[in-house]
Amino acid sequence: MKASSKPEITSTKHPLVVRFRTLADRAAREASGQFVIEGPRLLEQALADRVPLDVVLYDPRTSAAGGLPALLAQAAAHGMRLVPAAARVVAACSQVETPQGIVAIARRPSAPLGSLLADRAALLVIADRIQDPGNLGTIIRIADAAGASGVIAVAGTVDAFNPKAVRATMGSVFHLPVASAGTDELIDALEAHGIRTLVADQHGAVDFLDADYRRPCAIVVGNEGQGVDPRWTAGAAATVRIPMYGRAESLNVAVAAALLLYEARRRSHAPTPD
Repeated sequence: MKASSKPEITSTKHPLVVRFRTLADRAAREASGQFVIEGPRLLEQALADRVPLDVVLYDPRTSAAGGLPALLAQAAAHGMRLVPAAARVVAACSQVETPQGIVAIARRPSAPLGSLLADRAALLVIADRIQDPGNLGTIIRIADAAGASGVIAVAGTVDAFNPKAVRATMGSVFHLPVASAGTDELIDALEAHGIRTLVADQHGAVDFLDADYRRPCAIVVGNEGQGVDPRWTAGAAATVRIPMYGRAESLNVAVAAALLLYEARRRSHAPTPD
């Protein structure tokens, strides 16, 4: 579909603007199965990952610069609906301090929980009540970089398609499966599928360098202030600690996830002892 021939949107009260702004709310995102993408870099990644875009709203003046014309042409070639708008209208649809002149409404990728649990070589990350969208987005990005199978966010965790979380993933949320589940439901499902759980705990019994990362396994990281729910530690194959050599009390949850995931990755590619 070619760019709209209609005059650009100039009113911040336009129904399309209202639709964008409504998607700032989690309940609206979950009910519609839609979320907002901002900026050319994320839009480019979404197109590369074939994420369905319902509409692309752009400021023609901003979009005339850099590589945006080619990006808009690519979106049009994929049949996306392109709508020009005044700069202040695009800004009204944005959730960032410095809008980049282009926003889009995308459909949430499907991530069936059963498919993730059925993988006998699974390396999963379980986000337990993570509250900061930047932390969750970074965990998703790290899980993607480390070659994890997917991320499962349990009830009480911030939405992975929160605008801040999406930006923090740098596009990883478009192709790495991110599922959701209740805590008790997920604990039972992991046990039924024979997936071991390693729980990150600063007082854990096992040093993370000595932990058993044999797959399938799931690494559980918890709430920034409270740590993991006790239900996870009760049934864990091991509670894993990352030693503090200085005076810091703990590590950021995303940093802890990175260390555990990369150790799991390193171990899976280590030579087998004779």
